[in-house]
Amino acid sequence: MKTIFNKTNIDIDTSPFISASQNKGSFTKNTLSKITLAVAFTSLMSVSAFSVAGSPSNKQAPELKPSAEVIQNQETKNNVVGLSTGIVFGGVVAGPLGAAIAGLFGLFIADDINDENRLSITKKELQSTNLQLVALQQNYQDSIASANQQIVAMDTAMTQAIAQVPPTIEANIQFKTASFLVEDHYKSQLDGLASELRKNSKLTIELSGFADQRGESTYNQVLSQQRAKAVKDYLISQFVNQNQVFTQSFGESELVSKSDSFEGNFFDRRVLLKVRNKKAEMTAANN
Repeated sequence: MKTIFNKTNIDIDTSPFISASQNKGSFTKNTLSKITLAVAFTSLMSVSAFSVAGSPSNKQAPELKPSAEVIQNQETKNNVVGLSTGIVFGGVVAGPLGAAIAGLFGLFIADDINDENRLSITKKELQSTNLQLVALQQNYQDSIASANQQIVAMDTAMTQAIAQVPPTIEANIQFKTASFLVEDHYKSQLDGLASELRKNSKLTIELSGFADQRGESTYNQVLSQQRAKAVKDYLISQFVNQNQVFTQSFGESELVSKSDSFEGNFFDRRVLLKVRNKKAEMTAANN
């Protein structure tokens, strides 16, 4: 048998489905509203709690660099505050789902706060380093200035000392019989003299050669000249300007002792050194 349904005779009641759908949409909107409200409260309360936790009332002095342990403890505390605040307000306002979402959001806020704290500490360390570099640079400049002042003072003292040198200083270098070689024990004295001549171009030295009365006078004249030249050559080898060195020879014409004895002849075999200060001579002449 064939059954024919008439479309117009069937009356289906759809109101229960519509009502369920509307209730579901209303539930979703309410839940989202509550979760949003919980997140907002979590943000406000978390930031307030972080501000208190990071305030200067902590044991760590604000001007000192916190230790790694203090920083770790502070970050852990921030994470706990953010998570617990979110869970509490989310659970109260929007139930378990709100607690989970608001708790995660609280952790995100704690992460942001921790990043800001690290950045702040890094900036303070950079500022402290810059201040230390400025202080070191200032100390270096002060040291240079002090060293320059000492150098100027030493130069001034040296100039004054040279100005007080007498117009003429005399000394003798003795020689062996018939020799014009400068003995080693005189070279250290000549080295000191050469150093002063190099330092002060106003100084000059006059070298006068002598011989004792033994032997021919012509030979003694040449020998006395060779002795003066030997001393001059040594001074020039020590980089003394040759224009500061003058020589002359007298042979046996100006004897220290008239007696022909060992001691008398010893004092005649010599080169007389006369160091002159031109500036001092001019000052003395003006006085």
